[in-house]
Amino acid sequence: MQKATHYSYSQSCWIVFYPYAIITALWIPLTLFVELYIKDVLIVTLIVDLIATSIVFIQSYRYNNTSIYDFYWQIPGFYLIIYWVFRTPYQPNIWLIIVPFAYFIRHNYNFLSFWPGLTYEDFRYPVFRKKLNNEFIYWIFSYFGLHIGPTLMVYFGLYPTYYALFDSDQEYNQYVFYFGVLFAFSALTIETIADLQLFPWRSKKTEEFIDEGLWKYSRHPNYFGECMFWWGLFIMTLSFGYQYWFTIIGAVIMQSLFLFYSIPEMEKHILRKRPKYYIQQKRVSVFIPWFRNENVK
Repeated sequence: MQKATHYSYSQSCWIVFYPYAIITALWIPLTLFVELYIKDVLIVTLIVDLIATSIVFIQSYRYNNTSIYDFYWQIPGFYLIIYWVFRTPYQPNIWLIIVPFAYFIRHNYNFLSFWPGLTYEDFRYPVFRKKLNNEFIYWIFSYFGLHIGPTLMVYFGLYPTYYALFDSDQEYNQYVFYFGVLFAFSALTIETIADLQLFPWRSKKTEEFIDEGLWKYSRHPNYFGECMFWWGLFIMTLSFGYQYWFTIIGAVIMQSLFLFYSIPEMEKHILRKRPKYYIQQKRVSVFIPWFRNENVK
């Protein structure tokens, strides 16, 4: 493993994007190869997705920075959707493509807007490393928990879209479908506004915390928008029939991730950096935007 902290921004870009260039080049031939032995489209895409994740993991391990994987959350969705579109025998509704593509483009742009290079690693990863206190065990955990795990979450998050694409010949409830589209785009709007409002605060070395815009009514409006988006995909698919109720698994997984892990960990992290944040915890809703309790001082 190599230390990743001394690389310039241009070197960091090369190191990080190199495995993604390999994945892009291999995705189609690898998919065609797997198709020789497996005919189920969902399983084919899952296998290729996991192989691609493993390629990124090698680079994460090589440069001792698990956040090299962070880009992957936004990348494979493009390939999955494109492959499904080419494999479906029907002409899909264009919004089934536009909505997830808008999500992945937004996330890539947002991440690159603040990413400083390989000097950055998500604050949670060093915490795991310290708790495990063993490099070998940490990288086993990183592979399954911080690489494969999130890959499966996004895969299941897109589960509803797969069924909608492959049943595009069916009649669907247009009111429900376009409500889902509006719901998803509203989620992206909330998430984008929240991230733009948060951006100036990322580099502030102060004990003050953001208390403006959407953040006056929710302590995590960006996470609220994120979860809303996955529910939007589910609503869109539900318009094709209630037989697709089981695709709710994607939205439930994402909701659970943020409610039971991401938000609690972020709250602890903020409190360590900004001790007076406990005031905000009493004053502002943790997730769903809601009226403030101004009586707390």
